[in-house]
Amino acid sequence: MHTISFFIKALAAFLCVVVSASTLLAAPSSEEIKKAAVEIDTLLAAHWKSAGLKPNNLISDETFVRRIYLDLAGRIPTATETRAFLDSKQPDKRAALINDLLSRESYVSHFYNFWADILRLKSHFVNTANVVPAAYAKWIKESLRANKPYDQFVREMLSARGFAWDNGAVGYYLRDPEMPLDNMALTTRVFLGTRIECAQCHDHPFDKWKQTEFYHLAAYTYGNKGVHEAFGGARDAIRERERVILDDFKREKAASKDGGKAAEERKKERMDAMEYRKIVGIIKGPVGQLLSPIALERKADAVLKLPFDFKQADGKPGDVMGPRPLFGTAPELSTGTDRAEAFARWATSPENPRFTRVIVNRLWKKMFGVALTEPLDDLREGTDGMAPALEARLVKLMIDLRYDMRAFLGVIANTRAYQSAVVPEEFHPGETTWYFTGPLLRRMTAEQVWDSIVALANHEPDARDLARETRDERRIAVSHLVADAYLNFDGNKLVDMAYARLQAEKELEAREREVKEALVVAKRAGDKAKELELRRKEGALDRERGESFVRDFIMPVVTQLAQKKAGPDAKVVVDENYKMNPNPRVMSSETWRRLYVPGYGPAPKTRAQLDADAKAEQQRLASLATKLGYAEKDSASFIAHCERANAEWVRASELDSPAPRGHFLRTMGQSDRDFVENANPNAAIPQALALMNSDLVSTKGVLSPFSPLMNFVNRAATPEARTEAAFLALLSRKPTAAEMATFSKTSASTEDLIYALLNTKQFMFIQ
Repeated sequence: MHTISFFIKALAAFLCVVVSASTLLAAPSSEEIKKAAVEIDTLLAAHWKSAGLKPNNLISDETFVRRIYLDLAGRIPTATETRAFLDSKQPDKRAALINDLLSRESYVSHFYNFWADILRLKSHFVNTANVVPAAYAKWIKESLRANKPYDQFVREMLSARGFAWDNGAVGYYLRDPEMPLDNMALTTRVFLGTRIECAQCHDHPFDKWKQTEFYHLAAYTYGNKGVHEAFGGARDAIRERERVILDDFKREKAASKDGGKAAEERKKERMDAMEYRKIVGIIKGPVGQLLSPIALERKADAVLKLPFDFKQADGKPGDVMGPRPLFGTAPELSTGTDRAEAFARWATSPENPRFTRVIVNRLWKKMFGVALTEPLDDLREGTDGMAPALEARLVKLMIDLRYDMRAFLGVIANTRAYQSAVVPEEFHPGETTWYFTGPLLRRMTAEQVWDSIVALANHEPDARDLARETRDERRIAVSHLVADAYLNFDGNKLVDMAYARLQAEKELEAREREVKEALVVAKRAGDKAKELELRRKEGALDRERGESFVRDFIMPVVTQLAQKKAGPDAKVVVDENYKMNPNPRVMSSETWRRLYVPGYGPAPKTRAQLDADAKAEQQRLASLATKLGYAEKDSASFIAHCERANAEWVRASELDSPAPRGHFLRTMGQSDRDFVENANPNAAIPQALALMNSDLVSTKGVLSPFSPLMNFVNRAATPEARTEAAFLALLSRKPTAAEMATFSKTSASTEDLIYALLNTKQFMFIQ
């Protein structure tokens, strides 16, 4: 573990230099963006001419503003944003809007969802409450926020190691703990567009890859090993005590006259008396899942061999597989070279023909709905795209832009082709040739639907959920605190504390057995009152155990850490506002979450500070109510609406990933994050029901008089103006004369119109 700490310091220094260098790269000017867009359009024009096609018509400003918001910001524009764009007289307002959206937090939110789908990012790993998912998600968002170059983004993931709180990129490998072969198969698919998973078990039946080639590639990262604990000192102390017993045994056996039988018996007795498993359980007990896992380390001596059932002609079971890339020049591996780092450099090199091609296709598909080469993650030798000259130019463009994803998206968005009318036909990979005369007509993703409706219900739809960020920061800080507390505590003393605790634990277990036996008798007798009394005794024993763990382990360990950090008089701060889980069986790990030592995140706020924050927020919202024209008597209701919106109706990127089953997002087809890009784009009856019956689409949400949508609509002076406002807010356009005439003949309210428009295909599709 100490080697990890040392490495992280060096890595942090290195990354600091890299990030600083990358941020110094000047973004391309608007003229350079336009010039590149014209080149793309010229190549597309030649592509269309060869097929006897003409470009689609240029779209209106109304269609453009809705499309560009959905593609770059992940939601429809608010009515105010739509009106501002449509009323603008700026000569180059489309380019200006593209540039503006690429710099917003909404871009970060939207593309976080994009990468969460690809990387199978989950907010919670199975059966754990660990630090890694929080640190990983934070790292991805910060990378997008800083516009980290794509090659650096990937390289940091593929070379990641160290503690999660120092390097959130370790989440990439720890997403598949102890599964290095599966992880490598996914890596090559996601970043190199190469499907080699079949070669994990046998030579690929449909491609050229051999099983030995897969194993050679997997050898680069086979040494990855998750670190799940911080008990090295205690383990060393236990091993030292075992060594003493073994040394005594050797001496006794050498001096024995019975062949060492008595010495063997004596050794066994002493080993049994150590009660190793119970001691380890006591030491780890107060931690729960807070340290599972916390870091990724590299085992330099890890050796990958062909499996026992290997049957191909180019090797035999047990052959050692040294690292070797699938194609291109193999990176040098001198003594001491980190193999994963070498792999990361090879994989992300501009010289790697598939690395750049894949991200070009991903981003092109993000904007057009169809990749230049389909499928983009199953490239094979000689696989040609549907517009080879264009694809080659885009690959060069990405390299010239030094993998600046925002700039690349800006070029695509500025092309006439992107700003052309959609193609309403279906695309069938392998059967259809696509000419990109305009984007494919697409249904919104689950996240785009949710985020668009959030923008109708929440006055600050792009705001970061600072409360959640604080919770995640605390989650990271607590694991850091626990690990450091144990790593800095004397291992021998910890083991002594465990032995002292062992006797008390045995006494507790004896009392528990008595209660359990009495409980069986009470159940058989049907004595409910006695059974209830005994259940309470069980709970009291659980509480006694938890309190003793806190007293005997947590407080001594964390107090010593505080004194090391801040001096002999330092005290551990207890967050009195933390709402502990009342279950006494989790008291130990809950206590850790309640403690604070300076240096491990921000100090918990006092009740007075929290009350002051709440008061300041209410004042801010009251000012917003006044600004939006609400009467003073409605201020409290407006504040209540905003507080609910900010707690529940926030961007999908601010919610758990994926959302829980039954949530609107999952109903609308959000990926379960178990497989790469596993979202379901198909319509279903439950989706229609969700749009009809969700609280978000009701008088509690979108149709509330305090929502931004209804505020905009209700400010209109006439029924016709309210109808126009509803269309503008939901479809980013005014109603046609026919639509206006049809609606005016009905007795429906504006709320009915909004409800109807939300459930139309025009709302659900990106035109």
